[in-house]
Order: sequence, then structure tokens, then C-alpha cells
Amino acid sequence: MEKIQLKKNSESAASPFFQSVLLPLLRYKKMTYTIVTVTLMVTLVYCLLIPNWYTSTATILPTAGGSGLSGLSTFAGSLAELGLGTMMQADENSSALFPKILKSRLISEKLLDHKFDFKFDGQNKSMTLDEYLGADNRDKAIKKLNKLVTIDVDKTTGVLRLSAMTEYPELSALVVHTYLDELNDYNMYTRKSKAQENKSFINNRLLETKLELLSAEENLKLFQNKNRNYLSSSDPALRQEHLRLQRTVTIKETIMLQLTKQFELARVEAAKDIPIVRVIDKGSVPIMKTKPSRTVYMFMALLGSLFVSVILSLWFEIVNKRGISSQLNSLLASPEIEMNKFEEKLIQTTSHTVNRIKGTIEKTDRTSV
Repeated sequence: MEKIQLKKNSESAASPFFQSVLLPLLRYKKMTYTIVTVTLMVTLVYCLLIPNWYTSTATILPTAGGSGLSGLSTFAGSLAELGLGTMMQADENSSALFPKILKSRLISEKLLDHKFDFKFDGQNKSMTLDEYLGADNRDKAIKKLNKLVTIDVDKTTGVLRLSAMTEYPELSALVVHTYLDELNDYNMYTRKSKAQENKSFINNRLLETKLELLSAEENLKLFQNKNRNYLSSSDPALRQEHLRLQRTVTIKETIMLQLTKQFELARVEAAKDIPIVRVIDKGSVPIMKTKPSRTVYMFMALLGSLFVSVILSLWFEIVNKRGISSQLNSLLASPEIEMNKFEEKLIQTTSHTVNRIKGTIEKTDRTSV
């Protein structure tokens, strides 16, 4: 009797935390071991199957335009990136426009069609980004490319970082290098600034003036050949015609001279107006992988499986103590509640599931501590 009394005293002395939490965890510890082991094994297989990803990053210094307000315009471009108003626009030749250019469809399509030759694990590989991404159409390919390529702009310094992440280290570096080349080519040959447009306009006008001067000189020459005595002639109409032709040639020569001077100045301004891509880091071949972090995956799988095991253990204990199965059966047999076929089927399925859980609990109780 003393032993029985001591046992009752020990049970009555057990804390509610022990009875409500620790005891269910100990009772279903085999289930916990099973869930944790299976989860870790599945996560380990997944970590071994997923490939490594490598990131190459290039750094570009900010480039202002040629005007005296270039610094202020670059600042306005940064405000525009932040969405803080549009009172001032970024200078059309500043590096504030580089992210938009790099993300444009024009540059993206050139990257997708570019052929890349590189090595991986000692094997030579050759592919386009379109082939690497394996998209059904060009729009999907551009969306996938934009996910692989990241462009970040430091709002304080204006420094731009261009990163590309692929499964091949050399390919990541080549993609970054090609982006820089395409950006430079765009600035040199495609991008049109006011100075370049002015140069083009003056050049066209200069060519027109040359033709007009040649035509005026030819008309004067024909007049002189036809009227060799125009200097000694007393005909006022003849002398007036000569003066008109001579005046036209003089005007065209003056315009030609002025346009030539303006064209040379425009060439200088246009050369100064081309935004130079000033690269600090061109983007080296990465050695360390960017992702996946397999250690983090395993740690998260461990925590997640432990959490699920605790929840299931507590839930099984509640189901076992409260007799949910019998309550569901009473609910089905109650004449006061009318149910349709779907509701009856749902409750029957739930009751059957609870009974199976209860059987598992009883079996676990017999094999546990």
C-alpha cells in the first residue's frame, strides 16, 4: 500500500506542463524520430540534386552628362528612381539611364541571341542564353533573363552594380561582359543626345550648302563664258545679272564658312557628350557558389520537422483524451441535426480517420516507455 500511495503522490505532484506537454512528447517520441529522420533524408537528397549557382558582378561608376547642371541632373535621376517627383528629369547622357538601357528589350534580345563559349568541369560548352533558359517564346525568355540579371544602384554614390547568376561560373562572367559591351555600343552608335542631333543637323545642312555653292559657282561660270564682255558691256541688265550671280556665290561661301566652323564645334561637343561606361570591376569568374546554402536547408528542415512533430504529438494527445471519434458518431446519430450526403460523408471520413489515429496511439503507447 505504501508503494501505491507513493506512486499516487508522485503522479499528483507532476506539474501541468509535464502532463500536457512533456508527457505527450515522450509518448510519441518514435513518431518524432521518424518524422525528423524522413524529413532530413528527403532534404539531403534534394540538396544533392539541386545545382550550384554562381554570380559575377561588375561595378560601374556614375557618369554625368556634358552640361554644367550634370551633377544636379544626376541627383534628379536618383530622385526619379526613388519615385520622389518628376520636377527635374535625369540628364539624358548620365548613367542614371543605364539600368533602363540594360533592361531594355533591345539589349535583352541581343543577349539572348549571343553565342557563349566556355568551359565547365573540363568540358567545352557552347550555347546561347535562349538555349540555356529553354523558354517557349521570346517574352518568357526575357522574363527569365531579367530574373538572372540584377541591377542595383547606390542612391548615395550612384555606383551601379550589374550581376548575373547562372549554373556555370564562366557563363556568369561572360554574360556580365557582354552586357557591358552592349551598353558601350549602344552609347556609341545608337543613343542620340542633343549634341549628336545638332551635329547631324549641321552636317546635313553643310552638305546641302556645298551643293548650293557648287550650283551657284557653275551658274556664274556659265554666265561668264557666255558673256565674255560683261565687264565692258553697257547693258545694265547684263551687269545686274552678273552682280546677282556673284552675290549668290558670296552668300553661299559665307554660309559654308560658318557651317564649317559650327560643325567642328558640334563634333567636339558630340564627342564630349557620349556617356563613357567607366567600369571598376568588369566581373571576374566566380569561384564560390552563391546558392544553395545546403547547411541552412538542413537546419530549417530539422526545425520544421521538430515543430510538426510537437504539434502532432499534442494533437494526438487531445484526440485521445477527448474522445473526438465518439463525439462525431453521436453527432451523426443525433435526430436533432439534419445533414446532407456530403456533410455525412465528411463526418464519417473524419471519424474513421480519428479511429485510425487512436489505434496508432494505442499501439505507440504499448511500444513506448
